[in-house]
Amino acid sequence: MEIESSIVHAGARSLHVKPGMSGYDWRMLSVPAPGPTFWVRLYVRSSVDLGQSDHNAYFQAMTGTGEPNEGDNVEVAEQYCQIVLNMRDDVVLPTGGDFRCGSGGASLPKDQWHCMEAYFDGTKGDVQIYANGTKIIDKTGWKKLDFKTFSFGYLGFHGPARSMWYDDVAVAPERIGCASP
Repeated sequence: MEIESSIVHAGARSLHVKPGMSGYDWRMLSVPAPGPTFWVRLYVRSSVDLGQSDHNAYFQAMTGTGEPNEGDNVEVAEQYCQIVLNMRDDVVLPTGGDFRCGSGGASLPKDQWHCMEAYFDGTKGDVQIYANGTKIIDKTGWKKLDFKTFSFGYLGFHGPARSMWYDDVAVAPERIGCASP
């Protein structure tokens, strides 16, 4: 990872998560969650489309300290050629998606900034995911969890290797919203 000034959403710098291996690849930063219920807003950009066929993750709410195999992790990930939620291979599909590539689930094109927002309510087991202002996942009554950490970067299980950029990352107890570019 490196701080970069040539590709930014706003301001002078972004976080560049550099390509790693094509297989398992853990490159995440972790920050404390403000409680078991919180919002995140981040701008993300990838060198490949977000929504590949194999399982990889971009950010997650965690019950542990940020270690990849500690506690329960609710990943905002990709699988089946769409953006999904994944917790220990329990996959939640986006609105309009099914377990086949090309089924109409949400994906995001490469080389563009996308505002992503997520609401994690561990007390109720609710998770909402928004992409560019549109709600793409609305899961209620999932597993109740005591979130302690928020992590973002790239967690590659199957590849492909890619560059990711993150900018204007915010974690808060209330919704932050997407700013105009």
